[in-house]
This record gives sequence, C-alpha cells and structure tokens, in this order.
Amino acid sequence: MNALIPKTIASLLLACAVGAQAQGAQPAASGAVTTELPAPPLRLSEQPRIRSAVIGMVGYARGSYTEPDTLIAQQLLEGMRSKYDITRTVWPDGRWVIASVSGGGHGEERAAMLLDAEGRLVALGLVNGHCRAPASSDKPKVCNPAPQTVLSVFQRTGASQADAAPLVAWSKTLPSFLAAMADSDDPADVAAAQKIASVEYITGQPDAPGWRVEQLPPGFPASLHPLLVQTAEVNSTASAGKIVLPKGLAGQPMRTAYERTQRPEARLPDAEVTLRSYAGLGALVDTYRELAKGASPEEEGREVVFKGTDGAGRYSVRLRDAQETGVFITVASWKRK
Repeated sequence: MNALIPKTIASLLLACAVGAQAQGAQPAASGAVTTELPAPPLRLSEQPRIRSAVIGMVGYARGSYTEPDTLIAQQLLEGMRSKYDITRTVWPDGRWVIASVSGGGHGEERAAMLLDAEGRLVALGLVNGHCRAPASSDKPKVCNPAPQTVLSVFQRTGASQADAAPLVAWSKTLPSFLAAMADSDDPADVAAAQKIASVEYITGQPDAPGWRVEQLPPGFPASLHPLLVQTAEVNSTASAGKIVLPKGLAGQPMRTAYERTQRPEARLPDAEVTLRSYAGLGALVDTYRELAKGASPEEEGREVVFKGTDGAGRYSVRLRDAQETGVFITVASWKRK
C-alpha cells in the first residue's frame, strides 16, 4: 500500500501547481526555482495522501520540536497548515520541495517535503525552536530564541544526510516578514532575526507504536486491547465514571452535564479509551470490519459505530472523522452485571 503513496503525492502536488507560473518564479543561487502556488481547496495538512506520507515517514513517535512531547507527525502537519504560503522549489536535477508555514505567526515555524524527480518522498524538514514544557502549567511553552532556530530533518533508515541538502537550502530562505527583519537597518532587528543555528538529522520511526498498555485506564478489558489500533495515539481515557487522561482533567465526570441530558437513560461505560489516528476514515472502517468480527457498522450522522459483545461484556467502537485533526476512535466497555 505504501508503494502507492509517492505517486499519489506527486500527482496531487502537481495539480496544486496548475497556474503557478502566474504567481511568479524566483531562481535561487543553486539554480533551483521557487514558485508561489495558488491556494488549493484544502491545506497541505488536510490532504489525506500527504498525511499518510508523513505518518509513513515518522509514524506515531513523539518529540519536542514546535510543541513539547507531541506527535512528530502533528508538528510537521501543523508546520504546513497555511494554504496561502505554499511554495514549490524545483531543482535542476528534478528534485522538488513543497513547503508552507504554520497557521500562526509569520512563518517562524514551517515544514517542507522533499521529493525526488519521480515524486517519491525523500525527507521531511521542520524549522522549529526545540520547544519544551514550561515550569508550570499556566506558562507558555519554552522555545529557543529566534537566532537559535533548528532545522530538524526526518529521513528513512540508511539515508544519506547529503540527500536532504535541498531542505537545508529551503530552511535558510526566510519568509518575507522574517527576511525583512534580517535585512533591517536596525542592528537589534538583525540580531534577533531567525537564523538556522543547527541542522539535525533524525531517522523516522514509521513503526513506532501509538500507545502503551500503561496508558490504559483501570478496568479496561485485555480482550479489547486488539481493538485499539497501534496506528493512533491515546487522546483520553476514563474509568468508573471519571476521566483518567488527560491528567489535567483527571477526576472530572467522563460525560458533561449536557451529554448526560441528551441521553439520561444511557448507562455509562465501565471503561473507555479514545484514540486519534491520521488514517483515513474509510481505511479505519475497513480495519474495524476485520477487528470487530460479527459487529456490523452503523452510521450515526458523521460517525460510524460498531457494537458487539465478547467474554467481558458489551463494547462499542465509535469512529468520528474530525478531518484535519484526524479520526477519533472511542472504544467503550460495559462489563457483564
């Protein structure tokens, strides 16, 4: 299946480039030509094929780059979220870089995909501040100051660092606001302007599991563990009517007052786990047709629900497509009374 991803990315991104010449092209010293692309119907971060390719490179591993201890894939996708700042840089040897910037700021955080001449994904780049968690929860994240910005390059096992050279060149070409700051007549602005202080090369972990058994709540049956796909991260858990994760909400009721009024007769699950996956909804429905043998899917609005029984009791699997933020998978268990 993954072998099909590069070609689909290439065709999708080439489609984005239609009419790009009208936007103007700028040759770089390297001979590469950078073109600003017109805004596509969907952001790069919303394109299912691009999301699949990013997951195919870094999996569900976590790290601290633009956000502390967060899915690397999420940080990369957020770094290409702006649909109005997409650029395509074509190199003389046929390689090309598709890039954009994050949804906020002036492009201080940005991400790019390096593809070969055939459109196969070679590497991913993320300009970031190595952000860490604050000393207290009411403080903002702590990141390197602009002059100490890092380019993190994600490659496949065995790849040469030299293969990612176009990403290094891309990272040093600052977005317009940052470039104006770097070229300012004010020495203070120049000193504070973003600079790529270092480049780090990281081997992607496409098979990194998305969750660990110790993250599951008390009372969640082992028989339902196979229903928790590893191509997802734990988003929240609950047990005995109370939230367990995230820790900031621990001890709160697992259903809000509004949710309880909507279904006052519904018995709360004894345990519940919600995962978030970047896989497409259709693919996940197919997966759960196999995992939840004997349980037929039912459509409930924009959600798909599987209901079944096993040795532990009743269970349900609810798939909710949140589009850009992924698919949320809630596996709930009701023990036999």
